[in-house]
Amino acid sequence: MTLIDPDEYKSAVDGDPFYAAIKLKTPKRVLHFSDGVLEEYSDDEIDCSPKEVKAVVDPATLSWGPWTWHKFWSAGVTTINYLDGMGEFMAAVFGITTPKYYFELEEFRKRQNEAAVDQSQRKGWSEPAGSSNSDIEFTDIRSTQPTSPTSV
Repeated sequence: MTLIDPDEYKSAVDGDPFYAAIKLKTPKRVLHFSDGVLEEYSDDEIDCSPKEVKAVVDPATLSWGPWTWHKFWSAGVTTINYLDGMGEFMAAVFGITTPKYYFELEEFRKRQNEAAVDQSQRKGWSEPAGSSNSDIEFTDIRSTQPTSPTSV
């Protein structure tokens, strides 16, 4: 059995057992790129997820009670949506969306990093032999000056 294009099958001899007609899926678009060819089929772009269907109410067909209820309900929904958006904006302006102690945490991390850098810089230095970690007093430093040659 040989797979052929349906257009080619039309021109084939009728009754030939070596030909079988199979409908080929033809691409909607063929895109040519430097690294290959992309065939785009019509089914690729269709979103099969169910869409939310809203019931549309025609206020002209409602009696006074349902019409009033519909108007108040739509006004309330619009007001809540508007206030929700304004609330998010105001929260961002006043900075209440950030953690309460954010700046203190950042300062703590900064000090930890500075301490780690200082500790890594001190690793190469060592204390003089026989000295403790205390500071050296000024009186402990002694120096000798060279003497000048005496003239005869």
